[in-house]
Amino acid sequence: MELIAILKAFLSLAFVVGLMLLTIWLLKYCQIKFQKNTLIRGLNRHNRLEVLEIKRLDAKNSLLLIRRDETEHLILLNPSSSTIIETNIKSKGPKNA
Repeated sequence: MELIAILKAFLSLAFVVGLMLLTIWLLKYCQIKFQKNTLIRGLNRHNRLEVLEIKRLDAKNSLLLIRRDETEHLILLNPSSSTIIETNIKSKGPKNA
């Protein structure tokens, strides 16, 4: 009787591990399919706003360089406010797409 209980426990464990592996494989498969999907790539291509760089100044303050269309903006962020330091910076580098 004890051998049957051990066998049931082992088969149950193997079944659960198999379901977990199947789920992981399915998630990876769907991720690859979505990356190759032209509709999904088309939706991501038309972003007008992107964060180019973040530089931490200290524990509370940081500089943020963002690009909107072809114009870059430098913003100082702190917990209480945000200040635009420089705007209308013309983009010199190629757009990362």
